[in-house]
Amino acid sequence: MAQTSKTSWLKFATLLLAGPFGISSHANAKTDWQYFGPYNKTTGVPNAIFDMSKSLPSDLLSRVLRKLPEGQNINKNSEKLLTDDQGANIFLVRDAEVKVAFVYSGAGYHNGLGFFKFSAENMPTKTTQVQDKILFPSSTSAIYNPSTAFLKYGNALDLGTFHAGDALGFTLLGNGWVPSLGADNPNQSANAIFRTLQKLNPEVNVGTNNYKAHTVLLSNPSDGLLVLGFEDMNRTPGQGSDNDFNDVVIAIHVTPFSAVDTSQLNSLTPKADLNLIDTDKDTVPDYLDAFPNDPTRSAQRFYPSSTGYGKLAFEDQWPLRGDYDMNDVVMNYRIIETLNAAGQVTDVDSIYQVMARGGVYDRGFGLHFPGVASSDIVLKNADGSPAATLMTNNGTPVALVPEANQPEAVLIISPNLKPGTLPSQTFPCSYFNTWSQCPTVQGPRYTAHITFTKPKANLTAPPYNPFIFSAINRGKETHLVDMQPTALADRSLFGTGDDASDPSKGHYYRTANNLPWALDIPDTWQYPLETQDVTTAYGFFGSWAESSGVQNTDWYLHPTNKNYLYIGK
Repeated sequence: MAQTSKTSWLKFATLLLAGPFGISSHANAKTDWQYFGPYNKTTGVPNAIFDMSKSLPSDLLSRVLRKLPEGQNINKNSEKLLTDDQGANIFLVRDAEVKVAFVYSGAGYHNGLGFFKFSAENMPTKTTQVQDKILFPSSTSAIYNPSTAFLKYGNALDLGTFHAGDALGFTLLGNGWVPSLGADNPNQSANAIFRTLQKLNPEVNVGTNNYKAHTVLLSNPSDGLLVLGFEDMNRTPGQGSDNDFNDVVIAIHVTPFSAVDTSQLNSLTPKADLNLIDTDKDTVPDYLDAFPNDPTRSAQRFYPSSTGYGKLAFEDQWPLRGDYDMNDVVMNYRIIETLNAAGQVTDVDSIYQVMARGGVYDRGFGLHFPGVASSDIVLKNADGSPAATLMTNNGTPVALVPEANQPEAVLIISPNLKPGTLPSQTFPCSYFNTWSQCPTVQGPRYTAHITFTKPKANLTAPPYNPFIFSAINRGKETHLVDMQPTALADRSLFGTGDDASDPSKGHYYRTANNLPWALDIPDTWQYPLETQDVTTAYGFFGSWAESSGVQNTDWYLHPTNKNYLYIGK
């Protein structure tokens, strides 16, 4: 909202007298804003501020204003900078440290700026579902308000460490700073609160006019930066917005930058210059390079996606059919493959979270990489620190060594899942998330990282070969259908009980009717309640399995008896 003429200043004064935007179609609910930390009540400058200006590119501001020119309506920008929420928020695919620095304000308003964390899997749809923390209570233009523009270029805050699966959004309080209160307005109009999630904003989209969008998020990978520009006025026509999206501009420094899913982000660099920049000389220009300063890495590939999770589900009584409820071990998972410029895999990050344990037996969980020798895993970095690591929840990563006596690489993610999934309740709630009358409990989360000694051109497709095994009898493994057992599996169990494996034909872990003991579902899925047969809960499951996956391929989307599904409490 730049004021560049007498008319603009008169409009600005009128708006101030009327209150933010002079409209009240949304009720003003009192909000006790939460602040990131203590701040100066006179200036609004946080106490924890530090100078990051020397770490920012010297030409950052000029590049920002080339991309978001003062007073230029973004709808006339040929680069189509407005995106959906995937291109306006920060989605992390691995753990990262985040710092935020003030860059510029093109506004006459004293805007409050905050952030909020949310789950990429469960994006908020209501304002009551976000918890804003105000970073900069007051930011304004040094041009329009030189005596009260206390926040300076490069003033920064360290937000700390966030984890894979976290997403960060931002909030702007239009003219929210109230000097007499020394705080942001607790009665801020809902018409003057704007966030990076469009559903939370007050406007109504009309046709292709994306009025609910209030931010542009730009990627600058060569400097490990994201740049966020906010529009600080209601964008409904007639409300005075100039739509230049530079009213508050911040730089967001993410370490490592590869932790950010940049696939949906626009570049800070003008399109005409993009192909000219290749910092690490790996033939991939920086704007396409997820690792612009690393010639051995250039991209990341996600399975099933950068924000979603697949599900692994196991029946743990192989070679017996058991109760076939497929909830003895249920895990959410995401695989991240890092690629070099030739498209070969250099690293693999695997994220698993236990969602259910309906089995009474002690079961471990492992991951086998078919065709990859155990010696192909880098064990130590040059400085002696572990190169292959395993992190449980948000703990300290520890060394991850391939399982002994295995010619091919096998990683033991957990030798026994049961101790971490024992709710402190009596039966039936001693089971883990399989009885609907019991409280839902968050399961342990495992993050494994490996680097290959040489990039792999023909790696088995994700999720590779995950399996469960008996913590008491290591040779008793259960894999996805037709995935080979590891070298430590007890092959004498094939063809016993209900198992109809035929290794000579490459058939493993299936019954005579092709029913599997393990499922890989690349989407959300409601698994059955304890003791409820999956073939009854999902009536199309049987035809899918018996046809070897040819018929009813979307069976998991169509339960035929919802009363048999675990809902959670």
